[in-house]
Amino acid sequence: MKKLFLLVLFLTSSLFADLNWAEDYETGLAQAKKENKKIILMFTLSACQVCEKMKDEVYTQKKVTDYVDKYFVPIELNLDIDDKEGYEVFGTPTFYFLDSNGKQIGDVKMGGSTVDGFMKRLKQVQAAK
Repeated sequence: MKKLFLLVLFLTSSLFADLNWAEDYETGLAQAKKENKKIILMFTLSACQVCEKMKDEVYTQKKVTDYVDKYFVPIELNLDIDDKEGYEVFGTPTFYFLDSNGKQIGDVKMGGSTVDGFMKRLKQVQAAK
């Protein structure tokens, strides 16, 4: 019975995987530089329903988690408790995409997205030099 429970727990946790968020801003920047990956910097608020929808419907999809794990270091800053680190944020979610040195790539993205829309944006950022 215990083995069955552990198997079910493992299977459900792998079905509902999430992004491997960096512990904090500085750790994420150091990790990106070390691994030569780009950065997804997402600003949220605890009461942001769109942020929660992205977490539930987009960040749990295998094609998103696999792609992000391969090319990006995701950093989430919750404006209820974290500093904006000098970035402008007018609403949540707000996304900045950065190179491994912390330099901004492309435009700031505000608002939620579908899985396909988010993947399209990630591929554009990944292709940018």
